[in-house]
Amino acid sequence: MKFSHKNRKIGYTYGSLSGVFSFRGEKSISFESSLERDLLRVLEFNESVIDVIEQPFTIEYINKNNRPTTYTPDFLVNFATSQSSWQTIPDPKPLIIEVKPRRKIIKDFDKLRPKFRVGLRFAKENDMNYRIYDESRIRTLEFKNINFLSQYKRREYDTFEEIRIIQHLKDIGHTSIDYLLAHLYVTKEERGIALAQIWHLISVKKLGCDIGRPLNQSTTIWLNIDQSYLEGVYYDD
Repeated sequence: MKFSHKNRKIGYTYGSLSGVFSFRGEKSISFESSLERDLLRVLEFNESVIDVIEQPFTIEYINKNNRPTTYTPDFLVNFATSQSSWQTIPDPKPLIIEVKPRRKIIKDFDKLRPKFRVGLRFAKENDMNYRIYDESRIRTLEFKNINFLSQYKRREYDTFEEIRIIQHLKDIGHTSIDYLLAHLYVTKEERGIALAQIWHLISVKKLGCDIGRPLNQSTTIWLNIDQSYLEGVYYDD
Protein backbone atom coordinates (compact mmCIF):
# COMPACT_ATOMS: atom_id res chain seq x y z
CA MET A 1 0.00 0.00 0.00
CA LYS A 2 1.07 3.55 -0.72
CA PHE A 3 -0.23 6.70 0.87
CA SER A 4 -0.08 10.42 0.24
CA HIS A 5 -1.10 13.45 2.26
CA LYS A 6 -4.25 15.18 1.13
CA ASN A 7 -5.95 18.47 1.92
CA ARG A 8 -9.69 18.23 2.35
CA LYS A 9 -11.91 20.25 0.04
CA ILE A 10 -15.38 20.80 1.41
CA GLY A 11 -18.23 20.83 -1.05
CA TYR A 12 -21.96 20.45 -0.89
CA THR A 13 -23.08 16.97 0.11
CA TYR A 14 -26.75 16.21 -0.28
CA GLY A 15 -28.45 15.44 3.01
CA SER A 16 -25.49 16.41 5.17
CA LEU A 17 -24.07 19.39 7.00
CA SER A 18 -20.60 20.68 6.13
CA GLY A 19 -18.53 23.48 7.55
CA VAL A 20 -15.46 24.43 9.57
CA PHE A 21 -14.95 23.74 13.27
CA SER A 22 -12.75 26.04 15.37
CA PHE A 23 -10.72 23.57 17.42
CA ARG A 24 -9.81 25.19 20.76
CA GLY A 25 -9.45 28.49 18.93
CA GLU A 26 -6.12 27.24 17.57
CA LYS A 27 -6.98 25.76 14.18
CA SER A 28 -9.88 25.24 11.79
CA ILE A 29 -10.96 21.68 10.98
CA SER A 30 -13.31 20.93 8.10
CA PHE A 31 -16.22 18.55 8.57
CA GLU A 32 -18.68 17.07 6.09
CA SER A 33 -21.56 16.01 8.34
CA SER A 34 -23.19 16.81 11.66
CA LEU A 35 -21.81 13.51 12.96
CA GLU A 36 -18.25 14.60 12.17
CA ARG A 37 -18.92 17.97 13.81
CA ASP A 38 -20.22 16.27 16.96
CA LEU A 39 -17.14 14.04 17.10
CA LEU A 40 -14.94 17.14 16.92
CA ARG A 41 -16.80 18.59 19.92
CA VAL A 42 -16.03 15.47 21.94
CA LEU A 43 -12.38 15.40 20.86
CA GLU A 44 -11.96 19.09 21.63
CA PHE A 45 -13.14 18.57 25.21
CA ASN A 46 -10.86 15.59 25.80
CA GLU A 47 -7.64 16.88 27.37
CA SER A 48 -5.66 13.85 26.22
CA VAL A 49 -6.24 14.87 22.58
CA ILE A 50 -3.48 17.20 21.41
CA ASP A 51 -4.28 17.39 17.69
CA VAL A 52 -6.87 16.36 15.11
CA ILE A 53 -6.16 16.29 11.37
CA GLU A 54 -8.99 15.94 8.88
CA GLN A 55 -8.50 13.59 5.90
CA PRO A 56 -4.83 13.20 6.85
CA PHE A 57 -3.76 10.97 3.97
CA THR A 58 -4.97 8.90 1.04
CA ILE A 59 -4.15 5.18 0.95
CA GLU A 60 -3.65 3.59 -2.47
CA TYR A 61 -4.48 -0.09 -2.89
CA ILE A 62 -5.62 -2.69 -5.41
CA ASN A 63 -9.26 -3.72 -5.13
CA LYS A 64 -10.77 -7.17 -5.69
CA ASN A 65 -11.09 -6.43 -9.42
CA ASN A 66 -7.34 -5.82 -9.56
CA ARG A 67 -7.85 -2.11 -10.15
CA PRO A 68 -6.03 0.69 -8.33
CA THR A 69 -8.26 2.62 -5.95
CA THR A 70 -7.92 4.88 -2.94
CA TYR A 71 -9.25 5.30 0.58
CA THR A 72 -9.08 8.52 2.62
CA PRO A 73 -10.05 8.22 6.30
CA ASP A 74 -11.84 11.11 7.98
CA PHE A 75 -9.55 12.00 10.89
CA LEU A 76 -6.22 11.29 12.54
CA VAL A 77 -6.17 11.96 16.29
CA ASN A 78 -2.93 12.40 18.22
CA PHE A 79 -2.83 11.96 22.00
CA ALA A 80 -0.64 13.21 24.82
CA THR A 81 1.75 10.58 26.11
CA SER A 82 0.90 11.23 29.77
CA GLN A 83 -2.44 10.77 31.48
CA SER A 84 -4.46 13.85 32.40
CA SER A 85 -5.86 14.31 35.87
CA TRP A 86 -9.43 13.53 34.89
CA GLN A 87 -9.48 11.77 31.54
CA THR A 88 -7.70 8.50 30.95
CA ILE A 89 -5.75 7.58 27.85
CA PRO A 90 -6.42 3.89 27.14
CA ASP A 91 -3.87 3.86 24.31
CA PRO A 92 -1.69 6.85 23.31
CA LYS A 93 -1.13 5.56 19.77
CA PRO A 94 -2.42 7.83 16.98
CA LEU A 95 -6.01 6.96 16.12
CA ILE A 96 -7.41 6.84 12.59
CA ILE A 97 -11.16 7.47 12.64
CA GLU A 98 -13.72 6.75 9.95
CA VAL A 99 -17.09 8.42 10.64
CA LYS A 100 -20.20 6.83 9.16
CA PRO A 101 -23.89 6.86 10.14
CA ARG A 102 -24.99 3.43 11.24
CA ARG A 103 -27.67 3.23 8.55
CA LYS A 104 -25.03 3.80 5.86
CA ILE A 105 -22.72 1.15 7.33
CA ILE A 106 -25.57 -1.38 7.25
CA LYS A 107 -26.81 -0.38 3.81
CA ASP A 108 -23.40 -0.18 2.08
CA PHE A 109 -21.38 -2.61 4.17
CA ASP A 110 -20.27 -4.81 1.26
CA LYS A 111 -18.92 -1.75 -0.54
CA LEU A 112 -17.36 -0.20 2.57
CA ARG A 113 -15.78 -3.34 4.03
CA PRO A 114 -12.71 -3.35 1.71
CA LYS A 115 -11.94 0.24 2.70
CA PHE A 116 -12.34 -0.56 6.38
CA ARG A 117 -9.95 -3.50 6.00
CA VAL A 118 -7.41 -1.31 4.23
CA GLY A 119 -7.66 1.28 7.00
CA LEU A 120 -7.18 -1.36 9.69
CA ARG A 121 -4.20 -2.92 7.93
CA PHE A 122 -2.59 0.47 7.34
CA ALA A 123 -3.01 1.33 11.03
CA LYS A 124 -1.39 -1.91 12.17
CA GLU A 125 1.53 -1.47 9.79
CA ASN A 126 2.14 2.07 11.08
CA ASP A 127 1.66 1.48 14.82
CA MET A 128 -1.71 3.23 14.92
CA ASN A 129 -5.24 2.31 15.91
CA TYR A 130 -8.24 2.33 13.58
CA ARG A 131 -11.85 2.81 14.62
CA ILE A 132 -15.19 3.24 12.86
CA TYR A 133 -17.40 5.75 14.67
CA ASP A 134 -21.16 5.82 14.25
CA GLU A 135 -23.78 7.58 16.39
CA SER A 136 -23.42 5.08 19.23
CA ARG A 137 -19.76 6.03 19.72
CA ILE A 138 -20.19 9.78 19.25
CA ARG A 139 -23.56 10.89 20.61
CA THR A 140 -23.03 9.40 24.04
CA LEU A 141 -23.75 10.73 27.53
CA GLU A 142 -20.33 12.40 27.37
CA PHE A 143 -21.42 14.28 24.24
CA LYS A 144 -24.70 15.33 25.89
CA ASN A 145 -22.79 16.60 28.93
CA ILE A 146 -20.39 18.58 26.75
CA ASN A 147 -23.34 20.18 24.97
CA PHE A 148 -24.94 21.01 28.33
CA LEU A 149 -21.75 22.66 29.61
CA SER A 150 -21.24 24.65 26.41
CA GLN A 151 -24.07 27.04 27.33
CA TYR A 152 -22.03 28.19 30.35
CA LYS A 153 -18.61 28.43 28.70
CA ARG A 154 -18.72 32.03 27.50
CA ARG A 155 -20.69 33.52 30.37
CA GLU A 156 -19.02 35.89 32.81
CA TYR A 157 -19.15 35.30 36.55
CA ASP A 158 -17.96 36.96 39.75
CA THR A 159 -14.19 36.57 40.08
CA PHE A 160 -14.40 36.66 43.89
CA GLU A 161 -16.81 33.71 43.90
CA GLU A 162 -14.51 31.81 41.56
CA ILE A 163 -11.67 32.34 44.03
CA ARG A 164 -13.87 31.08 46.90
CA ILE A 165 -14.85 27.93 45.01
CA ILE A 166 -11.31 27.16 43.88
CA GLN A 167 -9.79 27.87 47.29
CA HIS A 168 -12.33 25.58 48.94
CA LEU A 169 -11.48 22.76 46.55
CA LYS A 170 -7.78 23.44 47.05
CA ASP A 171 -8.31 22.97 50.79
CA ILE A 172 -10.50 19.85 50.75
CA GLY A 173 -9.82 18.15 47.41
CA HIS A 174 -12.59 16.07 45.81
CA THR A 175 -16.13 16.87 46.91
CA SER A 176 -19.68 16.77 45.62
CA ILE A 177 -21.28 19.89 44.20
CA ASP A 178 -24.02 19.59 46.84
CA TYR A 179 -21.48 19.65 49.66
CA LEU A 180 -19.62 22.64 48.23
CA LEU A 181 -22.82 24.65 47.75
CA ALA A 182 -24.05 23.86 51.27
CA HIS A 183 -20.69 24.80 52.78
CA LEU A 184 -20.20 28.11 50.96
CA TYR A 185 -23.70 29.47 50.32
CA VAL A 186 -26.81 30.08 52.40
CA THR A 187 -29.74 31.05 50.20
CA LYS A 188 -31.30 29.13 47.31
CA GLU A 189 -30.57 32.06 45.00
CA GLU A 190 -26.87 32.11 45.94
CA ARG A 191 -26.60 28.38 45.38
CA GLY A 192 -28.30 28.65 41.99
CA ILE A 193 -25.83 31.31 40.83
CA ALA A 194 -22.90 29.33 42.22
CA LEU A 195 -24.08 26.14 40.51
CA ALA A 196 -24.05 27.90 37.15
CA GLN A 197 -20.55 29.16 37.92
CA ILE A 198 -19.41 25.63 38.73
CA TRP A 199 -20.70 24.42 35.35
CA HIS A 200 -18.76 27.28 33.78
CA LEU A 201 -15.56 26.31 35.61
CA ILE A 202 -15.93 22.71 34.42
CA SER A 203 -16.56 23.86 30.86
CA VAL A 204 -13.32 25.88 30.83
CA LYS A 205 -11.40 23.03 32.53
CA LYS A 206 -10.62 24.80 35.79
CA LEU A 207 -12.63 22.14 37.59
CA GLY A 208 -12.69 18.47 36.73
CA CYS A 209 -15.34 15.76 36.92
CA ASP A 210 -16.16 12.45 35.29
CA ILE A 211 -17.68 13.77 32.07
CA GLY A 212 -18.90 10.31 31.13
CA ARG A 213 -21.35 10.13 34.04
CA PRO A 214 -24.60 12.09 34.65
CA LEU A 215 -24.02 15.71 35.65
CA ASN A 216 -26.04 16.80 38.66
CA GLN A 217 -25.52 18.19 42.14
CA SER A 218 -24.24 14.81 43.33
CA THR A 219 -21.38 14.99 40.82
CA THR A 220 -17.92 14.83 42.37
CA ILE A 221 -15.66 17.70 41.30
CA TRP A 222 -12.02 18.59 41.88
CA LEU A 223 -9.48 21.25 41.05
CA ASN A 224 -8.08 20.90 37.57
CA ILE A 225 -5.44 23.66 37.53
CA ASP A 226 -1.92 23.47 38.86
CA GLN A 227 -0.36 25.28 41.81
CA SER A 228 1.55 27.76 39.63
CA TYR A 229 -1.73 28.90 38.10
CA LEU A 230 -3.23 29.41 41.55
CA GLU A 231 -0.26 31.41 42.73
CA GLY A 232 0.04 33.45 39.54
CA VAL A 233 -3.62 34.33 39.12
CA TYR A 234 -5.18 34.30 42.55
CA TYR A 235 -2.43 34.97 45.05
CA ASP A 236 -0.04 37.26 43.23
CA ASP A 237 0.57 40.41 45.26
